[in-house]
Amino acid sequence: MYTGNMWIYRIIVLAVVVGLRLWMRQDWVGSLWLAVGWIIGMMLAEADHLFYVAVCNPQELTCQRVRREVQNKNWRNAWGILKATSGERVRLPIHNILTGLVVAVLGLWVVSSVGSVLASGVVVGLGVRLFTDFLSQDKKNWFWVFAREFGKREIDIIGGIWGLLLLISLIGLVR
Repeated sequence: MYTGNMWIYRIIVLAVVVGLRLWMRQDWVGSLWLAVGWIIGMMLAEADHLFYVAVCNPQELTCQRVRREVQNKNWRNAWGILKATSGERVRLPIHNILTGLVVAVLGLWVVSSVGSVLASGVVVGLGVRLFTDFLSQDKKNWFWVFAREFGKREIDIIGGIWGLLLLISLIGLVR
């Protein structure tokens, strides 16, 4: 999985949202909880690889190597193997278009209805992480949950709708 400079963009979006929130509301504690939730949400996307290793495809050689390292309590090597081989895993349970759209709609609901800034941060942080991963990877791999092939135009339209939903959630966090 190529993530290149995406971490920089994710941090910039977080800094802009928190900065605007501080400037408009002067809410230091709420902004801190938002940032904590955002970071938790971004890290939740990594659970995809752990779930894949443990449940989805445990017979693969890479999955067996990771499980052996975990059994030996060698967490750093297990994580290194996961990161080095992340490009091999394309049918991930969280990294797909269906989950991305559900998280985007859930983000709208949480930001507009739930009073928890931490929960809003978790959902929007996960949404930003998934959307930036979507933008930086082969988009066709994200549609594996559907039985048919999607054309480039359809992928662009669905990606645009996802981006718009995420933008509305980001605006809701600032106001």
